[in-house]
Amino acid sequence: MKNLVNITLLFLIPLAIFSQQNAVEFDHILITNDDGIENIDILVALARSVKPLTNRVSVVVSTQDRSGSSNYLTIGKHKSSYEVTTEYFDHDKNIGIYTMPGYPADCVLLSLSGLFASDRPDLVLSGINGGSNIGPSWFNSGTIGAIRTATILGVQGIAFSGFDDDNEMSFSVIPAWISKFLDSGIVDKIDPHSYVTVAFPDIPLDEIKGVKVSERRIAYGQPKVLQFKKVFGKNIDESDNTTLWAFSPDGNPNTGNAKDDVYYLEQGFIIITAMTIDENDERLSEKLKAMELLLPKFNN
Repeated sequence: MKNLVNITLLFLIPLAIFSQQNAVEFDHILITNDDGIENIDILVALARSVKPLTNRVSVVVSTQDRSGSSNYLTIGKHKSSYEVTTEYFDHDKNIGIYTMPGYPADCVLLSLSGLFASDRPDLVLSGINGGSNIGPSWFNSGTIGAIRTATILGVQGIAFSGFDDDNEMSFSVIPAWISKFLDSGIVDKIDPHSYVTVAFPDIPLDEIKGVKVSERRIAYGQPKVLQFKKVFGKNIDESDNTTLWAFSPDGNPNTGNAKDDVYYLEQGFIIITAMTIDENDERLSEKLKAMELLLPKFNN
């Protein structure tokens, strides 16, 4: 992990993209991720790029990599408190960086309901992480899980994925694009139950073809490719028997012919996908209501 004393130096490095004169549109932007403080270079680049749009930027991330954690929370049955370390604070620029030994959803929950309760962020950004989080991978993504948590708490959120940290240009070009994206007025169109994910293709930046708004590919059409195979042990029906199972996919759940987020990302486009936390199924609900008289009576 990079030495945190270098955070100050990262903010002092002059980059042309951060001299832009955007109008302030937000009061307080919260940034988190699922890669933790190890991605401090990316976090600082994003914080610097969006600062012209907001009065305050707060970065709250885990002390370690929490990829694949969805919106898991540590608070609850076995934990009742959070420990937070202030790694950096610039009073002139009003930028702070904090760490905690939790998960992305923990970072969002604490930030919106504790750390900044008196100056609540009005926008949450998650990322920019390395994987693209397209197709069914959204389901377990900690990057997207953080934004789902923000949406549940009533704050607009956007998740950014697909950052190539091997390309130095990514640290300037992608944050600059994100700043323009936030300045486009699109955030105002996100309703209270929705959030947005953005995926960057893993290709040279000068080969990106453009930006596409696309629906997400869902995996229920190909569940058979997600398989575990037994590599040790005997019959599971025998008491006290121990078996070992290894993940052995039989194909790729992202393959298909639909022109969705997976398809357009493979074509070289930046993908914007609108999601919702409202998982009520109105059609099924109406069917069940019509069958209420058939439900068994409960007598105690």
